[in-house]
Amino acid sequence: MTAMQAISGLLDHIGFRRNGGTDASPIWELPVAPHVVNTSGALQGRLIATLADIAAGTAALATRPNSGGVVTSDLSVRYFRPITDGAARAVTKIVHAGKRSIVVQVEVRGVPGDELAALATVNFATVNFNTGTSEL
Repeated sequence: MTAMQAISGLLDHIGFRRNGGTDASPIWELPVAPHVVNTSGALQGRLIATLADIAAGTAALATRPNSGGVVTSDLSVRYFRPITDGAARAVTKIVHAGKRSIVVQVEVRGVPGDELAALATVNFATVNFNTGTSEL
């Protein structure tokens, strides 16, 4: 099993799923389920952060050539309201796509209702798979 298959299997098990959008602005969701909620019955905050990171990473990778990748260098999340039913939906917007770094803003909204639940900013360092080094 490759590392990508293992990660994909983990994401599937937790419930993360891509649900449309474009390559540059993908939409990812995480349904509310018993295994992903905290003691208050809301989606666990670290899983919301992971949802934002996955969505942002997918968008950032779309800006890179085939030999290029990204690694998360900074993740900031502001939580506004809990998501207790339906799903969390992450919608991305690329703020900056340079040679050395990519910055993506992610709105996490509750579905249904479309209320803003969290706002994340994710910074990525670019890497070159051919050399395995950062382009910093």
